Amino acid sequence: MNMANKTGVTPKGQAPGEKLILPGTTIGGEVGTFYTDFAIWSRDRTRSRTLNGLVDTGASYTQIPASILDELGAEREQALTFNLADGSKRELYIGLVIMELEGTVRTIYAVFGGEGSNILLGAMTLEAFALAADASTGRLIPGQLTL
Repeated sequence: MNMANKTGVTPKGQAPGEKLILPGTTIGGEVGTFYTDFAIWSRDRTRSRTLNGLVDTGASYTQIPASILDELGAEREQALTFNLADGSKRELYIGLVIMELEGTVRTIYAVFGGEGSNILLGAMTLEAFALAADASTGRLIPGQLTL
């Protein structure tokens, strides 16, 4: 949504009529078209794993195989029911994990995925890092935060 449409005022630094690039969204193509590296840390920040995940703004959460999250001591907090891409539903646990992405560290919720499941970097994680996906360049780009 262009803030000028809602408030009647164009945000500072934005040209009139220019569309906002919101964190957690994809521009320039389809979702799930490129991969990026990120690190997951243990709670005490003494151990980490560097992973390569599919940037998928069509997925709400980031998904990481449970074995990796267990290895780093992540705790399952709550089971949620997820709609999968094949149309099925599955109950999976989520838990807080420390992630490093693009040089920034945040605590995010991740899904404890099954063995062999894809590593996905979902929309809520990109929102937490104020990033959007540019499918045309295969890069993460800064999103424009709104209140």
